[in-house]
Amino acid sequence: MKKLILLAVMVMATIAAPAQLFKKAIKDVEPQYAQGTVPVINGKVTFEEAIPATELTSAQIYEITQEWVKERFVEPTVLSKKEFQSENPNSIVLKGEEYLVFKNKFLVLERARIYYFLTLTANDGSCTFNMSRITYWYDEEEDKGGLKMKAEDWITDENAFNKKGELKPFESKFRCKTIDLKDILVNDLKKKLNSK
Repeated sequence: MKKLILLAVMVMATIAAPAQLFKKAIKDVEPQYAQGTVPVINGKVTFEEAIPATELTSAQIYEITQEWVKERFVEPTVLSKKEFQSENPNSIVLKGEEYLVFKNKFLVLERARIYYFLTLTANDGSCTFNMSRITYWYDEEEDKGGLKMKAEDWITDENAFNKKGELKPFESKFRCKTIDLKDILVNDLKKKLNSK
């Protein structure tokens, strides 16, 4: 009898496990994650925004942006940062690596590494924010090394939404957290520029 009960429990567990993996698509998508919020330029996911700083010159904006990069791109917030020499003397170009945390509960930590290039260009009265060349490394602790993917294959409208216009559950995690990170970076830089 015990063997029969144990067998029944094991069968129920194997049926329930895949159900957890295939959650229902999200019908009611919040506006900041809706279709059209992940721009693709020349085939690449590229977030670009002009951050106003009307009272400042390009030299002042460049100096403040350098300060912000030194303050923001440090451990533990950022896993690694590499700066590159830009052809434009008013631009800062860097590659950032940090975690997108999807779930952090007792004994459960689900996250992915995100890698991205950030170009910050100082102009008179504004700073152009450009985030592109975004890639992910999911489930890196897995024996096979996890899953590496490009934003273009994962978070664009055509890949993140099903035919009914619903957001796919697994892809939505990456789309939403990427947009959230972009918003955090833009808002942090905006605060820094407007605090001067």
